[in-house]
Order: sequence, then C-alpha cells, then structure tokens
Amino acid sequence: MTTRTQLARRNLADPTVIARRVVGTPAEVAATVALVRDSGRLVSMTKPRQMPGDSRVTVTVRFLDNHGPAPAPVRRLRRGHIVAAVAVPTVGALAAAGYLASQLVDAARSAAPAIAGVVLVLIVVALLLRRSGRCCPGLHCPGCGH
Repeated sequence: MTTRTQLARRNLADPTVIARRVVGTPAEVAATVALVRDSGRLVSMTKPRQMPGDSRVTVTVRFLDNHGPAPAPVRRLRRGHIVAAVAVPTVGALAAAGYLASQLVDAARSAAPAIAGVVLVLIVVALLLRRSGRCCPGLHCPGCGH
C-alpha cells in the first residue's frame, strides 16, 4: 500500500487529537479511513478531493491519539449455546443410564425364580454337608455305619 500521510499536527485546543492528510488511490484512502474508524478513534474527516492531473485523492482525518493499541472489541458470550452444549449431552447420558437401569431391573425380575431355586438348592446342599460332631463330614459314606 503506497498511502502517504503528512506529519501529525497537534491541535492546541485539544492535545489528544491528531490531524493527518492521507493521499492515495480511492481504495487505499478508504481502507485507511476504515481502519481508523473501526478502531473507534475517528473524530472527523474531510470530503475526498481529487488531486489535479492524477488518479489519487486526498483526505484530512482527525483522530484521537491514545498512544496505545485500540481496545479490543467486546465479544458477547452466547450463553444459550453454551447451556445447550452442556445440557443436551447430560440429558442424553441420564436417559441412557435410566434405560439401562430399567433393563437390569426387568432382567432381575424375570430371573428371580431361577435365582431363588439355585439359592434353595445351595442351602439344602450346605445343610446336608454340614458337619455335626458325631457324623462323618459330607454325605453318608459307606464306612460310617449310619
């Protein structure tokens, strides 16, 4: 970009305002003015004037001189998007966990008679195999005489 600017002239009434003359093609001048305007420091500007015998234009721009970078534009958070991004997977996980828990309960209910039968058989076998002081351990053996 071949934009030329004149040295800054300080305004004695307001020392924080700088005036610069910008010379260049219409696209270059428009880009420079847009840059100052988007930074939030533009105070005023003159109408573009065509330079005699040339395709370049000139504009005088007045802007605030704050010696630092322009503040970053404020970005607003979209809280609805964040809430949805957290809530949808959480609700899905809770629904899946509830479904699996109900399937487990149904399986336990349908298998309850079989489980009770196995437990009853194990209790009977344990009673038969228990050891009393005068019997042989386990089922009657041929040598115990009972």
